[in-house]
Amino acid sequence: MPAIQSGFVTALYLFDVARSIDLNAIDAQVGGQAERASLGDKTAGPPRSRYVTPPLVVDGRVFGAAEIDGFRARVKFYDYGVVSLMLTRPFSGAWADLVALGQTLIESEPLEDHAARVCERVAAAVAPALVDRHPSLLSEDYLVFAVTALDTPATSQELIAVHGQDIAQLLRGERQRLSAQERDFVLSQGLSYLADDLVVPAWNAAWIYDTEAAALAAVEIFELANSQLLEFRYHDELLEGELTRLYAELQHPR
Repeated sequence: MPAIQSGFVTALYLFDVARSIDLNAIDAQVGGQAERASLGDKTAGPPRSRYVTPPLVVDGRVFGAAEIDGFRARVKFYDYGVVSLMLTRPFSGAWADLVALGQTLIESEPLEDHAARVCERVAAAVAPALVDRHPSLLSEDYLVFAVTALDTPATSQELIAVHGQDIAQLLRGERQRLSAQERDFVLSQGLSYLADDLVVPAWNAAWIYDTEAAALAAVEIFELANSQLLEFRYHDELLEGELTRLYAELQHPR
Protein backbone atom coordinates (compact mmCIF):
# COMPACT_ATOMS: atom_id res chain seq x y z
CA MET A 1 0.00 0.00 0.00
CA PRO A 2 1.48 3.42 -0.95
CA ALA A 3 2.34 5.84 1.85
CA ILE A 4 0.27 8.50 0.06
CA GLN A 5 -2.98 6.87 -1.00
CA SER A 6 -4.37 9.83 -2.90
CA GLY A 7 -3.52 13.39 -3.79
CA PHE A 8 -2.85 15.59 -6.77
CA VAL A 9 -0.29 17.94 -8.23
CA THR A 10 -1.40 21.24 -9.76
CA ALA A 11 0.71 23.59 -11.86
CA LEU A 12 -0.68 27.10 -12.26
CA TYR A 13 0.47 29.22 -15.19
CA LEU A 14 -1.00 32.72 -15.29
CA PHE A 15 -0.62 35.26 -18.10
CA ASP A 16 -1.56 38.93 -18.28
CA VAL A 17 -2.97 39.13 -21.81
CA ALA A 18 -5.02 42.34 -21.92
CA ARG A 19 -6.18 45.39 -19.99
CA SER A 20 -9.49 43.64 -19.40
CA ILE A 21 -11.55 40.67 -20.61
CA ASP A 22 -15.25 40.67 -21.49
CA LEU A 23 -16.35 37.54 -19.62
CA ASN A 24 -19.89 37.68 -20.99
CA ALA A 25 -18.53 37.61 -24.54
CA ILE A 26 -16.48 34.48 -23.80
CA ASP A 27 -19.46 32.86 -22.09
CA ALA A 28 -21.55 33.46 -25.20
CA GLN A 29 -18.75 32.24 -27.46
CA VAL A 30 -18.27 28.86 -25.76
CA GLY A 31 -21.99 28.19 -25.71
CA GLY A 32 -22.76 27.13 -22.16
CA GLN A 33 -19.47 25.27 -21.61
CA ALA A 34 -18.27 27.75 -18.98
CA GLU A 35 -19.12 28.33 -15.34
CA ARG A 36 -18.42 31.05 -12.80
CA ALA A 37 -15.80 30.30 -10.15
CA SER A 38 -16.44 30.57 -6.42
CA LEU A 39 -14.23 30.60 -3.32
CA GLY A 40 -14.82 27.85 -0.77
CA ASP A 41 -14.34 28.30 2.98
CA LYS A 42 -14.26 25.42 5.47
CA THR A 43 -14.60 27.65 8.54
CA ALA A 44 -17.94 28.13 10.28
CA GLY A 45 -20.10 31.15 9.51
CA PRO A 46 -20.47 33.23 6.35
CA PRO A 47 -17.75 33.04 3.66
CA ARG A 48 -14.81 35.30 4.42
CA SER A 49 -13.57 35.55 0.84
CA ARG A 50 -15.47 36.19 -2.36
CA TYR A 51 -14.89 37.43 -5.87
CA VAL A 52 -16.06 40.93 -6.75
CA THR A 53 -16.44 39.68 -10.33
CA PRO A 54 -16.27 35.87 -10.40
CA PRO A 55 -13.89 34.63 -13.11
CA LEU A 56 -15.04 32.32 -15.88
CA VAL A 57 -13.87 28.67 -15.89
CA VAL A 58 -13.66 26.64 -19.11
CA ASP A 59 -12.39 23.10 -19.64
CA GLY A 60 -9.21 22.98 -21.72
CA ARG A 61 -10.79 20.67 -24.30
CA VAL A 62 -12.95 23.59 -25.48
CA PHE A 63 -9.74 25.15 -26.82
CA GLY A 64 -8.22 21.88 -28.04
CA ALA A 65 -6.05 21.44 -24.93
CA ALA A 66 -7.73 18.76 -22.85
CA GLU A 67 -4.34 17.47 -21.71
CA ILE A 68 -0.80 18.87 -21.58
CA ASP A 69 2.15 16.60 -20.78
CA GLY A 70 -0.09 14.22 -18.81
CA PHE A 71 -1.90 17.01 -16.93
CA ARG A 72 -5.62 17.73 -17.31
CA ALA A 73 -6.02 21.36 -18.41
CA ARG A 74 -8.54 23.98 -17.28
CA VAL A 75 -8.65 27.66 -18.30
CA LYS A 76 -9.83 30.54 -16.12
CA PHE A 77 -10.48 34.09 -17.31
CA TYR A 78 -10.30 37.04 -14.89
CA ASP A 79 -12.04 40.25 -15.93
CA TYR A 80 -8.89 42.29 -15.23
CA GLY A 81 -7.04 40.72 -18.14
CA VAL A 82 -5.48 37.56 -16.70
CA VAL A 83 -5.77 34.07 -18.19
CA SER A 84 -4.87 31.20 -15.86
CA LEU A 85 -4.04 27.73 -17.11
CA MET A 86 -4.41 25.11 -14.38
CA LEU A 87 -2.76 21.74 -15.04
CA THR A 88 -3.68 18.89 -12.67
CA ARG A 89 -2.74 15.22 -12.37
CA PRO A 90 -3.46 12.70 -9.60
CA PHE A 91 -0.71 11.31 -7.39
CA SER A 92 -0.27 8.29 -5.15
CA GLY A 93 2.94 6.66 -4.03
CA ALA A 94 5.93 7.06 -1.74
CA TRP A 95 7.07 10.34 -0.23
CA ALA A 96 10.37 10.02 -2.08
CA ASP A 97 8.45 9.83 -5.37
CA LEU A 98 6.58 13.03 -4.55
CA VAL A 99 9.81 14.85 -3.68
CA ALA A 100 11.39 13.64 -6.94
CA LEU A 101 8.36 14.86 -8.88
CA GLY A 102 8.69 18.27 -7.28
CA GLN A 103 12.34 18.47 -8.32
CA THR A 104 11.24 17.84 -11.90
CA LEU A 105 8.32 20.26 -11.99
CA ILE A 106 9.59 23.30 -10.09
CA GLU A 107 10.72 25.79 -12.73
CA SER A 108 10.16 23.23 -15.50
CA GLU A 109 10.95 25.10 -18.72
CA PRO A 110 9.37 22.53 -21.08
CA LEU A 111 6.05 22.58 -19.21
CA GLU A 112 6.16 26.36 -18.96
CA ASP A 113 6.78 26.65 -22.72
CA HIS A 114 3.88 24.31 -23.48
CA ALA A 115 1.62 26.33 -21.19
CA ALA A 116 2.65 29.60 -22.87
CA ARG A 117 1.85 28.20 -26.31
CA VAL A 118 -1.57 27.03 -25.14
CA CYS A 119 -2.26 30.45 -23.64
CA GLU A 120 -1.37 32.12 -26.94
CA ARG A 121 -3.81 29.78 -28.68
CA VAL A 122 -6.53 30.52 -26.13
CA ALA A 123 -5.96 34.28 -26.40
CA ALA A 124 -6.22 34.07 -30.18
CA ALA A 125 -9.47 32.09 -29.91
CA VAL A 126 -11.12 34.70 -27.64
CA ALA A 127 -9.46 37.75 -29.23
CA PRO A 128 -12.75 39.70 -29.68
CA ALA A 129 -13.28 39.56 -25.89
CA LEU A 130 -9.84 40.99 -25.07
CA VAL A 131 -9.76 44.74 -24.49
CA ASP A 132 -6.40 46.35 -25.39
CA ARG A 133 -4.50 43.09 -25.81
CA HIS A 134 -0.88 43.30 -24.67
CA PRO A 135 1.85 42.80 -27.30
CA SER A 136 3.86 40.63 -24.87
CA LEU A 137 2.88 38.46 -21.92
CA LEU A 138 3.81 38.84 -18.28
CA SER A 139 3.50 35.52 -16.46
CA GLU A 140 3.49 33.90 -13.03
CA ASP A 141 3.68 30.21 -12.19
CA TYR A 142 2.95 28.31 -8.99
CA LEU A 143 2.92 24.64 -7.97
CA VAL A 144 0.61 22.99 -5.44
CA PHE A 145 1.20 19.50 -4.00
CA ALA A 146 -1.90 18.15 -2.24
CA VAL A 147 -2.18 15.01 -0.11
CA THR A 148 -5.79 13.99 0.54
CA ALA A 149 -5.38 10.50 2.09
CA LEU A 150 -2.51 8.62 3.79
CA ASP A 151 -2.11 4.91 4.46
CA THR A 152 -2.06 5.84 8.17
CA PRO A 153 -4.12 8.94 9.09
CA ALA A 154 -2.09 11.53 11.00
CA THR A 155 -2.47 14.93 12.59
CA SER A 156 -0.64 17.87 11.11
CA GLN A 157 1.86 17.87 13.98
CA GLU A 158 2.57 14.15 13.53
CA LEU A 159 3.05 14.69 9.82
CA ILE A 160 5.56 17.49 10.36
CA ALA A 161 7.46 15.41 12.91
CA VAL A 162 7.82 12.46 10.53
CA HIS A 163 7.86 14.07 7.08
CA GLY A 164 8.83 17.69 7.73
CA GLN A 165 12.11 17.26 5.87
CA ASP A 166 10.28 15.81 2.84
CA ILE A 167 7.77 18.67 2.78
CA ALA A 168 10.45 21.36 3.04
CA GLN A 169 12.67 19.73 0.42
CA LEU A 170 9.68 19.32 -1.90
CA LEU A 171 8.82 23.03 -1.69
CA ARG A 172 12.40 24.09 -2.29
CA GLY A 173 12.83 21.68 -5.21
CA GLU A 174 16.24 20.66 -3.88
CA ARG A 175 17.91 17.34 -4.60
CA GLN A 176 20.14 17.55 -1.53
CA ARG A 177 18.96 17.39 2.08
CA LEU A 178 18.14 20.79 3.56
CA SER A 179 19.74 22.13 6.71
CA ALA A 180 17.70 22.01 9.91
CA GLN A 181 17.57 25.82 9.86
CA GLU A 182 16.10 25.98 6.35
CA ARG A 183 13.70 23.10 7.04
CA ASP A 184 12.37 24.84 10.14
CA PHE A 185 12.02 28.14 8.29
CA VAL A 186 9.93 26.56 5.51
CA LEU A 187 7.71 24.70 7.98
CA SER A 188 7.25 27.79 10.16
CA GLN A 189 5.03 29.21 7.41
CA GLY A 190 2.51 26.38 7.91
CA LEU A 191 -1.15 27.07 8.73
CA SER A 192 -3.77 24.74 10.24
CA TYR A 193 -7.45 25.18 11.07
CA LEU A 194 -8.24 21.67 12.32
CA ALA A 195 -5.88 19.18 13.94
CA ASP A 196 -5.67 17.10 10.77
CA ASP A 197 -5.18 19.73 8.06
CA LEU A 198 -2.12 21.72 7.04
CA VAL A 199 -1.07 24.22 4.37
CA VAL A 200 2.59 25.14 3.97
CA PRO A 201 2.94 27.99 1.43
CA ALA A 202 6.26 29.04 -0.10
CA TRP A 203 7.05 31.72 -2.67
CA ASN A 204 6.79 29.40 -5.69
CA ALA A 205 4.94 26.32 -4.37
CA ALA A 206 2.66 25.09 -1.60
CA TRP A 207 1.94 21.79 0.15
CA ILE A 208 -1.56 20.87 1.35
CA TYR A 209 -2.85 18.09 3.63
CA ASP A 210 -6.65 18.10 3.67
CA THR A 211 -9.76 16.63 2.11
CA GLU A 212 -10.00 16.86 -1.67
CA ALA A 213 -12.72 19.53 -1.55
CA ALA A 214 -10.76 21.68 0.92
CA ALA A 215 -7.53 21.22 -1.05
CA LEU A 216 -9.24 22.38 -4.25
CA ALA A 217 -10.59 25.42 -2.40
CA ALA A 218 -7.05 26.26 -1.24
CA VAL A 219 -5.76 25.97 -4.81
CA GLU A 220 -8.40 28.51 -5.83
CA ILE A 221 -7.00 30.95 -3.24
CA PHE A 222 -3.42 30.44 -4.45
CA GLU A 223 -4.56 31.00 -8.03
CA LEU A 224 -6.33 34.24 -7.10
CA ALA A 225 -3.31 35.50 -5.12
CA ASN A 226 -0.98 34.86 -8.05
CA SER A 227 -3.35 36.62 -10.45
CA GLN A 228 -3.24 39.68 -8.18
CA LEU A 229 0.56 39.50 -7.97
CA LEU A 230 0.66 39.43 -11.76
CA GLU A 231 -1.51 42.55 -11.91
CA PHE A 232 0.76 44.34 -9.44
CA ARG A 233 3.74 43.52 -11.67
CA TYR A 234 1.90 44.81 -14.74
CA HIS A 235 1.01 48.12 -13.11
CA ASP A 236 4.52 48.44 -11.69
CA GLU A 237 5.99 48.14 -15.19
CA LEU A 238 3.36 50.52 -16.56
CA LEU A 239 4.18 53.13 -13.92
CA GLU A 240 7.91 52.73 -14.44
CA GLY A 241 7.49 53.26 -18.18
CA GLU A 242 5.40 56.39 -17.67
CA LEU A 243 7.88 57.84 -15.17
CA THR A 244 10.76 57.22 -17.57
CA ARG A 245 8.85 59.05 -20.32
CA LEU A 246 7.99 61.97 -18.03
CA TYR A 247 11.56 62.36 -16.79
CA ALA A 248 12.78 62.45 -20.39
CA GLU A 249 10.25 65.17 -21.25
CA LEU A 250 11.32 67.26 -18.24
CA GLN A 251 14.88 67.30 -19.56
CA HIS A 252 13.82 69.06 -22.80
CA PRO A 253 14.50 72.82 -22.95
CA ARG A 254 11.38 74.93 -22.51
